[in-house]
Amino acid sequence: MSRIIHKNFRGLRALLVMGPNTAREGLESALVKLGLTVEMSEMAPCPRETSVNHDLVFFDADDGAEPSLEGIALPLVALVGSEAPSRLARVVRYRAASHILKPLRSSGVFLAVFLAVNEHNHRSRLEQETQSLRRRLAGRRTVIQAVLSLMGHGLTEDEAYERLRREAMERRIPIEDMARLVLSIAPDAGPEKLRAIDPIRLGLKNPVSPNIWADNQQRRQKK
Repeated sequence: MSRIIHKNFRGLRALLVMGPNTAREGLESALVKLGLTVEMSEMAPCPRETSVNHDLVFFDADDGAEPSLEGIALPLVALVGSEAPSRLARVVRYRAASHILKPLRSSGVFLAVFLAVNEHNHRSRLEQETQSLRRRLAGRRTVIQAVLSLMGHGLTEDEAYERLRREAMERRIPIEDMARLVLSIAPDAGPEKLRAIDPIRLGLKNPVSPNIWADNQQRRQKK
């Protein structure tokens, strides 16, 4: 999948977390010219409210009284005027996606916004993909455990997996949920007893409707 590059930032809501100074005034003016709306704050913002009411955050890394920005899931841009390790550590700790060197020049503001927004979006997508892979890995482990459980009742590996897959399809649930059913509801009941387990009792998010499950049960009994 190709990476989407955002180039138009008109209408974005920027929060400037810094005290009154010439850098803040110049930054506000440059952002307004780019079409962003700007809000000022000298206090530590609430992460939840900030994420809802704003689209990106600027902070002064040279301000020793600068409030904590941890927990804010937005693109962060640091204003940096000193290379002192303690100040640069703030930039790293808050995972700033871009920075602006002081004294501020309007020609570098668009570049900072461009890099911050696109880098943050890329990081967010990578984090989502990582979480998805972790869930899939955990699900695979559960499936393997369920297959081993069914193999303990005389099925081969292929037969156990096919039984698990077929039961999941008939209940219209993911095979990982079916595996959890085997392990938590009937780990010692054997494969044939799985057919009699009502999926409504499992507490699944999207269980098959009772009517469909009942129809499946009737068809099995006629075979």
